[in-house]
Amino acid sequence: MKPFIAVLISVLIVSIQAPAFAAPSYLGMCHRDWNCRGMLASWNGSETIVTGWLENTFGAECSCVNKLLVTPTPKVVRVHLSNSPCMRNKRCGRSEPLYGETAASASRKILSDNKALWRRFARTTQRLKQRLKVAKNTKCYVSPCLECDLNAKARNRLLSYVRDAIPACIPVDNPYRQQCLRGYVCEKHGVSPDLPASCIVDLDGIDGATVDLKKWLERYRGCDIAYYWEPFMNCIRSDKFVPPMQRNCKYESSIFDYIKGILCRYFLPLSSVTCSL
Repeated sequence: MKPFIAVLISVLIVSIQAPAFAAPSYLGMCHRDWNCRGMLASWNGSETIVTGWLENTFGAECSCVNKLLVTPTPKVVRVHLSNSPCMRNKRCGRSEPLYGETAASASRKILSDNKALWRRFARTTQRLKQRLKVAKNTKCYVSPCLECDLNAKARNRLLSYVRDAIPACIPVDNPYRQQCLRGYVCEKHGVSPDLPASCIVDLDGIDGATVDLKKWLERYRGCDIAYYWEPFMNCIRSDKFVPPMQRNCKYESSIFDYIKGILCRYFLPLSSVTCSL
């Protein structure tokens, strides 16, 4: 009995140390050339699929997302609805909710009920709502604004709108430099952000291959989700900026097998069968 007890204790220790979920942050999943077959195959046999994507920036159709959502395997997803980094860097495409805005102008327009901006944001939100209507066994977190530069009052308006529009999902506040708003799941990005108890952490922007993942996961073991990121997840192949919809997202299936190996190594909700494949 003693060897069995020792194994049981070690399993419990791993469960305590690991975050609820650690997962790949496939932000470019909506791109028309995303290797959906390779990505989905990497989860064959998984007990739970955990991932996330960015609506609209890489495409509006998101056919791969639609295929993911109807799979019967239980899923946990986090979705960003608008792209603040493109606003910050003055690179938003015309279809982006924050196109042509600055943090100050967008915040002002949100609070003054500017029809054009709200129409763009509502269109993206309603598109996600329609996607989720056919989703099977899916728990969803929704962030109105990726790495958001908007002021607190504007972010709160967007979060309230999302909470009312998609009540089945958990609203997430993801400010870039500001503090998170109370009452929402707080998401921050990087290797060492300060986070409250209710949190999501994401390496977005930091190549996960350069990070001490065991130490990172230990630090954020209390978060709901810890997202692993590498540049290919945004279809980034060089330092030269390419508009997201024009990027080459045709990656071989082997890259998703490589990510599966990382997930299997760092205590994730994948079955022993999956990790033995």
